[in-house]
Amino acid sequence: MTEEVISNATNELFTSNRHVHALCLLGESSGLSKENFANKIGLSLSSIEDPQVIIAKRYIVKAYRIILEFTDDELLGAGTKILPRGAVDLMVKSACTEQTLTQGLNAIEQVINISQSSIGSTIYYEENNVHWRFSPELKDPKFNLLICTLCSCMAHKILSILITNEINLEYVSFYGDKPLNVSDYQFLFTCPIKFNQAHCEIVFSKDWLKLPIRCNYQEVKHYFKVPLSVTGYSHKDMGIVRQVKDIFAASPYACFPEQQELADQLGMSVRTMQRKLDVENTSYMQLKDEVRKRKALFYFEHTDKHINEISERCGFSEVASFTRAFTRWTGTTPSKHKK
Repeated sequence: MTEEVISNATNELFTSNRHVHALCLLGESSGLSKENFANKIGLSLSSIEDPQVIIAKRYIVKAYRIILEFTDDELLGAGTKILPRGAVDLMVKSACTEQTLTQGLNAIEQVINISQSSIGSTIYYEENNVHWRFSPELKDPKFNLLICTLCSCMAHKILSILITNEINLEYVSFYGDKPLNVSDYQFLFTCPIKFNQAHCEIVFSKDWLKLPIRCNYQEVKHYFKVPLSVTGYSHKDMGIVRQVKDIFAASPYACFPEQQELADQLGMSVRTMQRKLDVENTSYMQLKDEVRKRKALFYFEHTDKHINEISERCGFSEVASFTRAFTRWTGTTPSKHKK
């Protein structure tokens, strides 16, 4: 069996559109037209279908939400049986009443079994590790990798939320061949990722099972209205710098909001926003510049798009301006970097 392992290097803001495209196709299989999906998510259909378009990571969760609302199924209509809305919430609520992660994991399994969904969840214990495996029963096998990815990601985040500590996975594995969008998987995981494996599973040390459950259900329950939103969960409050970067990253073609609009989105005055950024030793312009840089580098590393198009997508009206900025960021010109 060939093993494909992906490094754990990650990019915190951007991703290719491959998961969003897969979710668009999954929605279409349930009766949601691609045009309607594109309108709801706020991206052009051409951007969704072009394999070399880079988007903000938050669009993956938004795509999940759209199909969830359309299907009323937390497996998004992919399974032979539905996973009714609220099922993931009930898993967490039940687990929060237990004392240890071992007991919490058992409580989750009981809810999965009662729901009689198509998740196909089993837990296997070996000498040092726990293997949480998924073998979903799907209407169309072409969505297997997508659904296994979503299940694995949510499972990992739920376990971490229960003990209020990020569980370090040993690895995550999937059945199928390594996909073209391997970089996307670091949106969901920060561990080695294997393809062409016998099982779809997340694997972690048994030592985690001894830890007490510290999660306050009332503080986290809002995440489970849209289960995939747990990927944005942090045990620390999201600081203003990350919030600003996320807003900038989601701006189409780097049409960044002006300072007043940005402050409105953050729910504060411009002066308060500037003061908070100053405390973090940064500014509106510095963050705008950093996001442009990261987007440009992501395009160069993961697409074959021409410098002119990358320049435009990073918010530059002239290639010469982009070249000067890129040289300032990296010490080399775009053309030399691309080689």
